[in-house]
Amino acid sequence: MKFGPIAIVTACMTAVPVHALTIDPVAAEHRLYVQARLADASGLPEMAAQNYGRLLAEAPGDKGLALRAYRQALTAGDFKLASKAAGELDKIGALPADGTLLLLSDAVTAKDWGKARTLCDRIDKEMLFSFLLPVIRGWIAVGAGDAHPLRAMDTPGQSQLANSYARDHRILIALVAGKRDEAIKSMRDLIAQGDVRSLRLRLAVAAFVAKEGDKTTALSLLDGRAPELEAARTRLAAGKTLPGAIDDPADGLAELFTQLAVDVKSGGRSPVSLQLARLATYVAPANTGARIAAADLLSGAEYRDSALKLIDGVSPDDPLYDAARQVRTSILTAKGDKQAVLAELQRVAAQPTATPSNFADLGQILSDLNRPQDAAAAYGRAVAMNKAAGTPNWVYLFLMASTLDEAGQWPAAKAALAEANAIDPAQAIVLNYLGYGMLEHGEDLAMAQVYIERASALDPSDAAISDSLGWLYYKRGNYAGAIAALERAIVADPSEPVMHDHLGDAYWAVGRRIEARYAWRAALIHAEPGDVARINRKLADGMDSPAPTKTTSARP
Repeated sequence: MKFGPIAIVTACMTAVPVHALTIDPVAAEHRLYVQARLADASGLPEMAAQNYGRLLAEAPGDKGLALRAYRQALTAGDFKLASKAAGELDKIGALPADGTLLLLSDAVTAKDWGKARTLCDRIDKEMLFSFLLPVIRGWIAVGAGDAHPLRAMDTPGQSQLANSYARDHRILIALVAGKRDEAIKSMRDLIAQGDVRSLRLRLAVAAFVAKEGDKTTALSLLDGRAPELEAARTRLAAGKTLPGAIDDPADGLAELFTQLAVDVKSGGRSPVSLQLARLATYVAPANTGARIAAADLLSGAEYRDSALKLIDGVSPDDPLYDAARQVRTSILTAKGDKQAVLAELQRVAAQPTATPSNFADLGQILSDLNRPQDAAAAYGRAVAMNKAAGTPNWVYLFLMASTLDEAGQWPAAKAALAEANAIDPAQAIVLNYLGYGMLEHGEDLAMAQVYIERASALDPSDAAISDSLGWLYYKRGNYAGAIAALERAIVADPSEPVMHDHLGDAYWAVGRRIEARYAWRAALIHAEPGDVARINRKLADGMDSPAPTKTTSARP
Protein backbone atom coordinates (compact mmCIF):
# COMPACT_ATOMS: atom_id res chain seq x y z
CA MET A 1 0.00 0.00 0.00
CA LYS A 2 1.31 3.44 -0.92
CA PHE A 3 1.16 6.37 1.49
CA GLY A 4 0.10 9.81 0.33
CA PRO A 5 2.06 12.94 1.26
CA ILE A 6 -0.30 13.90 4.09
CA ALA A 7 0.12 10.48 5.69
CA ILE A 8 3.90 10.78 5.36
CA VAL A 9 3.90 14.20 7.05
CA THR A 10 1.66 12.93 9.86
CA ALA A 11 3.91 9.92 10.33
CA CYS A 12 6.94 12.19 10.53
CA MET A 13 5.21 14.34 13.12
CA THR A 14 4.37 11.36 15.34
CA ALA A 15 7.60 9.48 14.74
CA VAL A 16 9.80 11.97 16.61
CA PRO A 17 9.90 11.08 20.34
CA VAL A 18 9.84 13.99 22.73
CA HIS A 19 13.18 13.03 24.29
CA ALA A 20 14.87 13.24 20.87
CA LEU A 21 14.70 17.01 21.09
CA THR A 22 16.97 16.97 24.12
CA ILE A 23 19.20 14.04 23.24
CA ASP A 24 19.98 14.98 19.65
CA PRO A 25 18.92 18.58 18.93
CA VAL A 26 20.62 18.67 15.53
CA ALA A 27 18.73 15.60 14.35
CA ALA A 28 15.50 17.00 15.80
CA GLU A 29 15.96 20.27 13.96
CA HIS A 30 16.65 18.37 10.75
CA ARG A 31 13.42 16.41 11.22
CA LEU A 32 11.45 19.58 11.84
CA TYR A 33 12.87 21.13 8.69
CA VAL A 34 12.03 18.05 6.61
CA GLN A 35 8.54 17.99 8.10
CA ALA A 36 8.07 21.66 7.22
CA ARG A 37 9.17 21.12 3.62
CA LEU A 38 6.97 18.03 3.29
CA ALA A 39 3.98 19.88 4.74
CA ASP A 40 4.46 22.73 2.28
CA ALA A 41 4.75 20.30 -0.65
CA SER A 42 1.61 18.53 0.57
CA GLY A 43 -0.48 21.71 0.58
CA LEU A 44 -0.44 22.09 4.37
CA PRO A 45 0.89 25.61 4.94
CA GLU A 46 -0.33 25.81 8.54
CA MET A 47 1.70 22.74 9.56
CA ALA A 48 4.72 24.00 7.62
CA ALA A 49 4.52 27.40 9.32
CA GLN A 50 4.32 25.84 12.78
CA ASN A 51 7.50 23.84 12.17
CA TYR A 52 9.37 26.79 10.70
CA GLY A 53 8.27 28.82 13.71
CA ARG A 54 9.69 26.25 16.11
CA LEU A 55 12.96 26.24 14.20
CA LEU A 56 13.12 30.04 14.12
CA ALA A 57 12.71 30.17 17.88
CA GLU A 58 15.89 28.08 18.17
CA ALA A 59 17.85 30.00 15.52
CA PRO A 60 16.47 33.56 15.33
CA GLY A 61 19.41 34.92 13.35
CA ASP A 62 19.19 32.40 10.50
CA LYS A 63 18.35 34.47 7.42
CA GLY A 64 17.18 31.59 5.22
CA LEU A 65 15.05 30.12 7.98
CA ALA A 66 13.53 33.47 8.90
CA LEU A 67 12.63 34.11 5.27
CA ARG A 68 10.97 30.70 4.94
CA ALA A 69 9.10 31.25 8.20
CA TYR A 70 7.96 34.69 7.02
CA ARG A 71 6.69 33.46 3.65
CA GLN A 72 5.06 30.32 5.01
CA ALA A 73 3.42 32.13 7.91
CA LEU A 74 1.88 34.72 5.59
CA THR A 75 0.61 31.97 3.30
CA ALA A 76 -0.91 30.14 6.25
CA GLY A 77 -2.45 33.27 7.72
CA ASP A 78 -0.31 33.00 10.87
CA PHE A 79 0.27 36.73 11.12
CA LYS A 80 1.83 36.63 14.59
CA LEU A 81 4.61 34.37 13.30
CA ALA A 82 4.90 36.38 10.09
CA SER A 83 5.46 39.56 12.10
CA LYS A 84 8.00 37.83 14.32
CA ALA A 85 9.91 36.49 11.30
CA ALA A 86 9.74 39.89 9.62
CA GLY A 87 11.21 41.44 12.75
CA GLU A 88 14.12 38.97 12.71
CA LEU A 89 14.75 39.70 9.03
CA ASP A 90 14.61 43.42 9.69
CA LYS A 91 17.26 43.13 12.43
CA ILE A 92 19.75 41.65 9.97
CA GLY A 93 18.78 43.95 7.09
CA ALA A 94 17.23 41.16 5.03
CA LEU A 95 13.54 42.09 5.05
CA PRO A 96 12.06 42.00 1.52
CA ALA A 97 10.10 45.02 0.33
CA ASP A 98 6.73 43.35 0.85
CA GLY A 99 7.83 42.76 4.45
CA THR A 100 7.77 46.51 4.97
CA LEU A 101 4.10 46.39 3.98
CA LEU A 102 3.60 43.84 6.76
CA LEU A 103 5.26 46.16 9.27
CA LEU A 104 2.96 48.91 7.97
CA SER A 105 -0.03 46.62 8.45
CA ASP A 106 1.08 46.00 12.05
CA ALA A 107 1.20 49.75 12.65
CA VAL A 108 -2.22 50.34 11.09
CA THR A 109 -3.89 47.55 13.09
CA ALA A 110 -2.28 49.02 16.22
CA LYS A 111 -3.42 52.53 15.15
CA ASP A 112 0.16 53.74 15.56
CA TRP A 113 -0.04 56.49 12.94
CA GLY A 114 3.38 57.95 13.75
CA LYS A 115 5.07 54.63 13.08
CA ALA A 116 2.92 54.16 9.99
CA ARG A 117 4.18 57.49 8.60
CA THR A 118 7.78 56.54 9.31
CA LEU A 119 7.25 53.31 7.40
CA CYS A 120 5.82 55.30 4.48
CA ASP A 121 9.17 57.12 4.25
CA ARG A 122 10.91 53.75 4.21
CA ILE A 123 8.62 52.44 1.46
CA ASP A 124 9.47 55.54 -0.53
CA LYS A 125 13.21 54.84 -0.18
CA GLU A 126 12.79 51.16 -1.09
CA MET A 127 10.93 52.33 -4.21
CA LEU A 128 9.30 49.00 -5.19
CA PHE A 129 5.90 49.88 -3.70
CA SER A 130 6.27 53.65 -3.68
CA PHE A 131 3.43 54.02 -6.20
CA LEU A 132 1.05 52.93 -3.42
CA LEU A 133 2.05 55.77 -1.11
CA PRO A 134 -0.57 58.36 -2.12
CA VAL A 135 -3.31 55.91 -1.09
CA ILE A 136 -1.49 54.73 2.03
CA ARG A 137 -0.81 58.28 3.21
CA GLY A 138 -4.40 59.25 2.55
CA TRP A 139 -5.75 56.46 4.78
CA ILE A 140 -3.17 57.17 7.50
CA ALA A 141 -4.39 60.78 7.47
CA VAL A 142 -7.93 59.45 7.97
CA GLY A 143 -6.81 57.31 10.89
CA ALA A 144 -4.84 60.15 12.46
CA GLY A 145 -7.88 62.42 12.26
CA ASP A 146 -6.30 64.98 9.90
CA ALA A 147 -8.71 67.69 8.82
CA HIS A 148 -7.95 67.32 5.11
CA PRO A 149 -6.92 63.69 4.39
CA LEU A 150 -7.24 64.12 0.61
CA ARG A 151 -4.32 66.54 0.67
CA ALA A 152 -2.08 63.73 1.89
CA MET A 153 -2.71 61.98 -1.44
CA ASP A 154 -1.28 64.80 -3.52
CA THR A 155 2.36 64.31 -4.43
CA PRO A 156 4.18 66.46 -7.02
CA GLY A 157 5.08 64.51 -10.16
CA GLN A 158 2.90 61.57 -9.19
CA SER A 159 3.21 58.70 -11.69
CA GLN A 160 0.39 57.42 -13.86
CA LEU A 161 0.58 54.09 -12.02
CA ALA A 162 0.17 55.85 -8.68
CA ASN A 163 -2.78 57.81 -10.05
CA SER A 164 -4.49 54.64 -11.28
CA TYR A 165 -4.50 53.19 -7.75
CA ALA A 166 -5.35 56.50 -6.12
CA ARG A 167 -8.43 57.08 -8.29
CA ASP A 168 -10.84 54.78 -6.45
CA HIS A 169 -9.49 55.66 -3.02
CA ARG A 170 -9.98 59.37 -3.62
CA ILE A 171 -13.71 58.59 -3.83
CA LEU A 172 -13.66 56.48 -0.67
CA ILE A 173 -11.60 58.97 1.35
CA ALA A 174 -13.76 61.85 0.10
CA LEU A 175 -16.80 60.08 1.57
CA VAL A 176 -15.08 59.66 4.94
CA ALA A 177 -13.90 63.28 4.82
CA GLY A 178 -17.48 64.52 4.39
CA LYS A 179 -17.22 65.41 0.70
CA ARG A 180 -20.21 63.23 -0.10
CA ASP A 181 -21.55 65.03 -3.18
CA GLU A 182 -18.12 65.16 -4.79
CA ALA A 183 -17.56 61.44 -4.15
CA ILE A 184 -20.95 60.36 -5.50
CA LYS A 185 -20.51 62.47 -8.63
CA SER A 186 -17.13 60.84 -9.29
CA MET A 187 -18.70 57.43 -8.74
CA ARG A 188 -21.50 58.15 -11.21
CA ASP A 189 -18.95 59.33 -13.77
CA LEU A 190 -17.13 55.99 -13.52
CA ILE A 191 -20.40 54.08 -13.86
CA ALA A 192 -21.29 56.10 -16.97
CA GLN A 193 -17.90 55.24 -18.49
CA GLY A 194 -18.60 51.53 -17.99
CA ASP A 195 -15.39 51.15 -16.01
CA VAL A 196 -14.70 47.44 -15.45
CA ARG A 197 -13.01 48.04 -12.10
CA SER A 198 -15.87 49.99 -10.59
CA LEU A 199 -18.13 47.13 -9.40
CA ARG A 200 -16.47 46.59 -6.03
CA LEU A 201 -16.17 50.36 -5.59
CA ARG A 202 -19.89 50.81 -6.32
CA LEU A 203 -20.76 48.30 -3.62
CA ALA A 204 -18.48 50.05 -1.12
CA VAL A 205 -19.84 53.51 -1.89
CA ALA A 206 -23.45 52.28 -1.79
CA ALA A 207 -22.79 50.57 1.55
CA PHE A 208 -21.35 53.78 3.00
CA VAL A 209 -24.25 55.90 1.75
CA ALA A 210 -26.83 53.34 2.97
CA LYS A 211 -25.18 53.31 6.41
CA GLU A 212 -25.71 57.06 6.52
CA GLY A 213 -29.41 56.46 5.92
CA ASP A 214 -29.68 57.45 2.24
CA LYS A 215 -31.24 54.28 0.84
CA THR A 216 -32.47 55.98 -2.35
CA THR A 217 -29.03 57.12 -3.46
CA ALA A 218 -27.56 53.77 -2.50
CA LEU A 219 -30.07 51.93 -4.70
CA SER A 220 -29.39 54.26 -7.62
CA LEU A 221 -25.69 53.41 -7.42
CA LEU A 222 -26.54 49.71 -7.57
CA ASP A 223 -28.43 49.77 -10.85
CA GLY A 224 -27.25 46.99 -13.16
CA ARG A 225 -27.54 43.30 -13.99
CA ALA A 226 -24.41 41.98 -12.27
CA PRO A 227 -25.31 39.34 -9.63
CA GLU A 228 -23.46 41.32 -6.97
CA LEU A 229 -25.53 44.43 -7.69
CA GLU A 230 -28.77 42.45 -7.71
CA ALA A 231 -27.88 40.85 -4.37
CA ALA A 232 -27.09 44.23 -2.84
CA ARG A 233 -30.38 45.72 -4.06
CA THR A 234 -32.27 42.74 -2.63
CA ARG A 235 -30.68 43.27 0.77
CA LEU A 236 -31.53 46.95 0.84
CA ALA A 237 -35.09 46.33 -0.37
CA ALA A 238 -35.53 43.82 2.46
CA GLY A 239 -34.45 46.45 4.99
CA LYS A 240 -31.14 44.74 5.74
CA THR A 241 -27.82 46.49 6.21
CA LEU A 242 -25.40 46.42 3.30
CA PRO A 243 -21.91 45.20 4.24
CA GLY A 244 -18.74 46.25 2.51
CA ALA A 245 -18.34 49.93 3.37
CA ILE A 246 -14.69 51.00 3.22
CA ASP A 247 -14.49 53.75 5.78
CA ASP A 248 -11.38 53.13 7.87
CA PRO A 249 -7.64 52.71 7.18
CA ALA A 250 -7.65 48.93 7.70
CA ASP A 251 -10.33 48.34 5.07
CA GLY A 252 -8.74 50.92 2.79
CA LEU A 253 -5.37 49.19 3.00
CA ALA A 254 -7.01 45.79 2.46
CA GLU A 255 -8.73 47.05 -0.66
CA LEU A 256 -5.45 48.46 -1.97
CA PHE A 257 -3.50 45.25 -1.34
CA THR A 258 -6.28 43.15 -2.88
CA GLN A 259 -6.35 45.20 -6.06
CA LEU A 260 -2.58 45.01 -6.39
CA ALA A 261 -2.63 41.24 -5.76
CA VAL A 262 -5.18 40.76 -8.54
CA ASP A 263 -3.21 43.00 -10.90
CA VAL A 264 0.06 41.17 -10.21
CA LYS A 265 -1.64 37.82 -10.74
CA SER A 266 -3.01 38.91 -14.13
CA GLY A 267 0.57 39.23 -15.36
CA GLY A 268 1.28 35.58 -14.55
CA ARG A 269 1.65 33.44 -11.41
CA SER A 270 3.58 35.32 -8.76
CA PRO A 271 4.19 34.43 -5.09
CA VAL A 272 4.04 38.14 -4.27
CA SER A 273 0.37 38.29 -5.29
CA LEU A 274 -0.50 35.67 -2.66
CA GLN A 275 1.51 37.52 -0.02
CA LEU A 276 -0.34 40.76 -0.81
CA ALA A 277 -3.74 39.08 -0.67
CA ARG A 278 -2.83 37.54 2.66
CA LEU A 279 -1.78 40.94 3.98
CA ALA A 280 -5.22 42.20 2.98
CA THR A 281 -6.88 39.47 5.05
CA TYR A 282 -4.63 40.42 7.96
CA VAL A 283 -5.53 44.10 8.15
CA ALA A 284 -9.23 43.47 7.42
CA PRO A 285 -10.24 39.84 8.14
CA ALA A 286 -13.88 40.55 7.30
CA ASN A 287 -13.13 42.09 3.88
CA THR A 288 -14.85 39.71 1.46
CA GLY A 289 -12.96 40.88 -1.59
CA ALA A 290 -9.68 40.12 0.19
CA ARG A 291 -10.93 36.66 1.19
CA ILE A 292 -11.96 35.83 -2.36
CA ALA A 293 -8.65 36.98 -3.83
CA ALA A 294 -6.59 35.15 -1.20
CA ALA A 295 -8.59 31.92 -1.62
CA ASP A 296 -8.20 32.04 -5.39
CA LEU A 297 -4.45 32.59 -5.08
CA LEU A 298 -4.07 29.89 -2.42
CA SER A 299 -5.80 27.45 -4.75
CA GLY A 300 -3.53 28.49 -7.62
CA ALA A 301 -0.54 27.70 -5.39
CA GLU A 302 -2.13 24.29 -4.65
CA TYR A 303 -3.06 25.11 -1.05
CA ARG A 304 -6.63 24.12 -1.83
CA ASP A 305 -7.84 22.96 1.58
CA SER A 306 -6.65 26.23 3.10
CA ALA A 307 -8.39 28.09 0.28
CA LEU A 308 -11.67 26.31 1.01
CA LYS A 309 -11.47 27.19 4.71
CA LEU A 310 -11.01 30.82 3.82
CA ILE A 311 -13.77 31.03 1.22
CA ASP A 312 -16.24 29.11 3.39
CA GLY A 313 -16.20 32.05 5.78
CA VAL A 314 -18.11 34.25 3.29
CA SER A 315 -21.73 34.67 4.37
CA PRO A 316 -24.53 33.77 1.90
CA ASP A 317 -25.98 37.21 2.66
CA ASP A 318 -22.90 38.99 1.35
CA PRO A 319 -23.36 40.74 -2.03
CA LEU A 320 -20.06 39.14 -3.14
CA TYR A 321 -21.27 35.65 -2.21
CA ASP A 322 -21.86 34.65 -5.82
CA ALA A 323 -18.26 35.56 -6.67
CA ALA A 324 -17.09 33.60 -3.62
CA ARG A 325 -19.20 30.62 -4.69
CA GLN A 326 -17.61 30.66 -8.13
CA VAL A 327 -14.15 30.59 -6.59
CA ARG A 328 -15.23 27.75 -4.30
CA THR A 329 -16.47 25.79 -7.28
CA SER A 330 -13.21 26.36 -9.12
CA ILE A 331 -11.28 25.13 -6.06
CA LEU A 332 -13.36 21.96 -5.84
CA THR A 333 -12.87 21.46 -9.58
CA ALA A 334 -9.10 21.85 -9.17
CA LYS A 335 -9.23 19.22 -6.41
CA GLY A 336 -10.95 16.89 -8.88
CA ASP A 337 -13.99 16.53 -6.64
CA LYS A 338 -16.64 16.62 -9.36
CA GLN A 339 -19.39 15.24 -7.13
CA ALA A 340 -18.84 18.05 -4.63
CA VAL A 341 -18.95 20.54 -7.51
CA LEU A 342 -22.20 18.99 -8.73
CA ALA A 343 -23.79 19.19 -5.27
CA GLU A 344 -22.72 22.82 -4.95
CA LEU A 345 -24.10 23.81 -8.36
CA GLN A 346 -27.34 21.89 -7.84
CA ARG A 347 -27.86 23.75 -4.58
CA VAL A 348 -27.29 27.10 -6.30
CA ALA A 349 -29.57 26.21 -9.22
CA ALA A 350 -32.35 25.28 -6.79
CA GLN A 351 -32.42 28.81 -5.33
CA PRO A 352 -35.13 31.21 -6.56
CA THR A 353 -32.35 33.68 -7.36
CA ALA A 354 -30.60 31.26 -9.76
CA THR A 355 -29.37 32.90 -12.98
CA PRO A 356 -28.84 31.54 -16.51
CA SER A 357 -25.11 31.35 -15.82
CA ASN A 358 -25.81 29.19 -12.75
CA PHE A 359 -27.67 26.68 -14.93
CA ALA A 360 -24.91 26.85 -17.54
CA ASP A 361 -22.36 26.00 -14.84
CA LEU A 362 -24.54 23.07 -13.81
CA GLY A 363 -24.73 21.93 -17.43
CA GLN A 364 -20.94 21.99 -17.68
CA ILE A 365 -20.34 19.75 -14.67
CA LEU A 366 -23.09 17.34 -15.75
CA SER A 367 -21.42 17.13 -19.14
CA ASP A 368 -18.06 16.48 -17.45
CA LEU A 369 -19.73 13.64 -15.51
CA ASN A 370 -20.92 12.09 -18.80
CA ARG A 371 -24.59 12.92 -18.19
CA PRO A 372 -25.38 14.66 -21.50
CA GLN A 373 -29.16 14.38 -21.21
CA ASP A 374 -29.16 16.09 -17.81
CA ALA A 375 -26.61 18.62 -19.05
CA ALA A 376 -28.86 19.48 -22.01
CA ALA A 377 -31.77 20.03 -19.60
CA ALA A 378 -29.66 22.42 -17.49
CA TYR A 379 -28.53 24.36 -20.55
CA GLY A 380 -32.16 24.38 -21.65
CA ARG A 381 -33.13 26.18 -18.45
CA ALA A 382 -30.48 28.82 -19.16
CA VAL A 383 -31.79 29.19 -22.72
CA ALA A 384 -35.39 29.55 -21.51
CA MET A 385 -34.50 32.15 -18.89
CA ASN A 386 -32.65 34.26 -21.44
CA LYS A 387 -35.56 34.07 -23.86
CA ALA A 388 -38.01 35.07 -21.13
CA ALA A 389 -35.82 38.09 -20.37
CA GLY A 390 -35.71 39.04 -24.05
CA THR A 391 -31.98 38.38 -24.28
CA PRO A 392 -31.53 35.15 -26.27
CA ASN A 393 -28.02 33.75 -25.95
CA TRP A 394 -26.43 31.77 -28.79
CA VAL A 395 -23.70 30.38 -26.52
CA TYR A 396 -26.16 28.52 -24.28
CA LEU A 397 -28.02 27.24 -27.34
CA PHE A 398 -24.74 25.96 -28.75
CA LEU A 399 -23.86 24.21 -25.49
CA MET A 400 -27.32 22.69 -25.27
CA ALA A 401 -26.98 21.45 -28.87
CA SER A 402 -23.62 19.78 -28.20
CA THR A 403 -25.00 17.84 -25.22
CA LEU A 404 -28.18 16.89 -27.11
CA ASP A 405 -26.00 15.56 -29.91
CA GLU A 406 -23.91 13.61 -27.41
CA ALA A 407 -27.14 12.18 -25.97
CA GLY A 408 -28.11 10.89 -29.42
CA GLN A 409 -30.71 13.56 -30.16
CA TRP A 410 -29.34 15.05 -33.36
CA PRO A 411 -32.66 16.49 -34.68
CA ALA A 412 -33.10 18.52 -31.46
CA ALA A 413 -29.42 19.50 -31.52
CA LYS A 414 -29.73 20.61 -35.15
CA ALA A 415 -32.74 22.78 -34.29
CA ALA A 416 -30.84 24.43 -31.43
CA LEU A 417 -27.84 25.09 -33.69
CA ALA A 418 -30.09 26.63 -36.34
CA GLU A 419 -31.60 28.88 -33.66
CA ALA A 420 -28.14 29.88 -32.43
CA ASN A 421 -27.12 30.68 -36.00
CA ALA A 422 -30.22 32.83 -36.45
CA ILE A 423 -29.26 34.86 -33.36
CA ASP A 424 -25.70 35.45 -34.61
CA PRO A 425 -24.96 34.25 -38.17
CA ALA A 426 -21.29 35.25 -37.87
CA GLN A 427 -20.30 32.55 -35.36
CA ALA A 428 -17.99 30.13 -37.20
CA ILE A 429 -18.15 27.58 -34.39
CA VAL A 430 -21.92 27.25 -34.77
CA LEU A 431 -21.80 27.04 -38.57
CA ASN A 432 -19.08 24.39 -38.42
CA TYR A 433 -20.94 22.21 -35.93
CA LEU A 434 -24.17 22.51 -37.89
CA GLY A 435 -22.53 21.62 -41.20
CA TYR A 436 -20.39 18.81 -39.80
CA GLY A 437 -23.37 17.31 -37.97
CA MET A 438 -25.35 17.22 -41.20
CA LEU A 439 -22.33 15.65 -42.89
CA GLU A 440 -21.98 12.92 -40.27
CA HIS A 441 -25.70 12.15 -40.29
CA GLY A 442 -25.85 11.85 -44.07
CA GLU A 443 -28.14 14.82 -44.56
CA ASP A 444 -28.17 17.50 -47.27
CA LEU A 445 -24.47 17.66 -48.23
CA ALA A 446 -24.94 20.71 -50.43
CA MET A 447 -26.38 22.66 -47.47
CA ALA A 448 -23.70 21.26 -45.16
CA GLN A 449 -21.10 22.61 -47.59
CA VAL A 450 -22.69 26.06 -47.47
CA TYR A 451 -22.43 26.12 -43.68
CA ILE A 452 -18.87 24.79 -43.48
CA GLU A 453 -17.53 27.01 -46.27
CA ARG A 454 -19.11 30.00 -44.55
CA ALA A 455 -17.44 28.96 -41.27
CA SER A 456 -14.09 28.58 -43.07
CA ALA A 457 -14.42 32.03 -44.61
CA LEU A 458 -15.05 33.49 -41.14
CA ASP A 459 -12.15 31.63 -39.50
CA PRO A 460 -9.78 30.17 -42.12
CA SER A 461 -7.05 29.37 -39.58
CA ASP A 462 -9.21 27.11 -37.39
CA ALA A 463 -7.95 23.51 -37.66
CA ALA A 464 -11.28 21.87 -36.81
CA ILE A 465 -13.10 23.89 -39.48
CA SER A 466 -10.44 23.06 -42.08
CA ASP A 467 -10.85 19.39 -41.17
CA SER A 468 -14.62 19.63 -41.59
CA LEU A 469 -14.16 21.28 -44.97
CA GLY A 470 -11.68 18.62 -46.13
CA TRP A 471 -13.88 15.78 -44.95
CA LEU A 472 -16.90 17.28 -46.69
CA TYR A 473 -14.94 17.65 -49.95
CA TYR A 474 -13.82 14.03 -49.59
CA LYS A 475 -17.39 12.81 -49.17
CA ARG A 476 -18.44 14.80 -52.23
CA GLY A 477 -15.61 13.41 -54.34
CA ASN A 478 -13.45 16.55 -54.46
CA TYR A 479 -10.26 14.75 -53.39
CA ALA A 480 -7.83 17.52 -54.39
CA GLY A 481 -9.80 20.06 -52.35
CA ALA A 482 -10.01 17.57 -49.49
CA ILE A 483 -6.24 17.02 -49.39
CA ALA A 484 -5.50 20.75 -49.49
CA ALA A 485 -7.93 21.51 -46.63
CA LEU A 486 -6.83 18.53 -44.50
CA GLU A 487 -3.13 19.30 -44.92
CA ARG A 488 -3.89 22.86 -43.81
CA ALA A 489 -5.74 21.48 -40.75
CA ILE A 490 -2.79 19.28 -39.73
CA VAL A 491 -0.33 22.15 -40.03
CA ALA A 492 -2.53 24.05 -37.56
CA ASP A 493 -3.01 21.07 -35.21
CA PRO A 494 -0.57 18.22 -35.88
CA SER A 495 -1.63 16.16 -32.83
CA GLU A 496 -5.30 15.63 -33.75
CA PRO A 497 -5.72 11.94 -34.81
CA VAL A 498 -9.00 12.39 -36.69
CA MET A 499 -7.39 14.83 -39.11
CA HIS A 500 -4.56 12.38 -39.93
CA ASP A 501 -7.14 9.61 -40.37
CA HIS A 502 -9.17 11.75 -42.76
CA LEU A 503 -6.06 12.77 -44.69
CA GLY A 504 -5.00 9.12 -45.04
CA ASP A 505 -8.37 8.30 -46.61
CA ALA A 506 -8.03 11.23 -49.03
CA TYR A 507 -4.49 10.20 -50.02
CA TRP A 508 -5.67 6.62 -50.63
CA ALA A 509 -8.49 7.84 -52.84
CA VAL A 510 -6.01 9.45 -55.26
CA GLY A 511 -3.55 6.54 -55.23
CA ARG A 512 -0.98 8.01 -52.81
CA ARG A 513 -0.80 4.74 -50.84
CA ILE A 514 2.52 5.25 -49.01
CA GLU A 515 1.45 8.70 -47.78
CA ALA A 516 -1.94 7.30 -46.78
CA ARG A 517 -0.34 4.67 -44.54
CA TYR A 518 2.00 7.29 -43.08
CA ALA A 519 -1.03 9.45 -42.19
CA TRP A 520 -2.88 6.49 -40.62
CA ARG A 521 0.18 5.62 -38.52
CA ALA A 522 0.26 9.23 -37.33
CA ALA A 523 -3.43 8.91 -36.45
CA LEU A 524 -2.71 5.87 -34.26
CA ILE A 525 -0.42 7.86 -31.94
CA HIS A 526 -3.33 9.66 -30.25
CA ALA A 527 -6.29 7.67 -31.58
CA GLU A 528 -9.32 6.96 -29.42
CA PRO A 529 -9.46 3.28 -28.31
CA GLY A 530 -12.56 2.69 -30.42
CA ASP A 531 -10.73 3.77 -33.58
CA VAL A 532 -7.51 1.77 -33.20
CA ALA A 533 -8.73 -1.55 -34.67
CA ARG A 534 -10.36 0.17 -37.65
CA ILE A 535 -7.23 2.18 -38.49
CA ASN A 536 -5.06 -0.93 -38.13
CA ARG A 537 -7.29 -2.75 -40.61
CA LYS A 538 -6.72 0.06 -43.12
CA LEU A 539 -2.98 -0.14 -42.55
CA ALA A 540 -3.03 -3.88 -43.18
CA ASP A 541 -5.55 -4.12 -46.01
CA GLY A 542 -5.94 -0.60 -47.39
CA MET A 543 -9.36 0.57 -48.55
CA ASP A 544 -11.38 -1.19 -51.23
CA SER A 545 -12.89 2.06 -52.42
CA PRO A 546 -12.83 5.75 -51.55
CA ALA A 547 -16.16 5.39 -49.77
CA PRO A 548 -15.53 7.04 -46.39
CA THR A 549 -15.99 5.45 -43.02
CA LYS A 550 -17.51 7.43 -40.17
CA THR A 551 -14.92 8.21 -37.49
CA THR A 552 -15.00 9.35 -33.93
CA SER A 553 -14.59 13.10 -33.86
CA ALA A 554 -15.07 15.74 -31.24
CA ARG A 555 -16.92 18.72 -32.71
CA PRO A 556 -16.55 21.56 -33.03
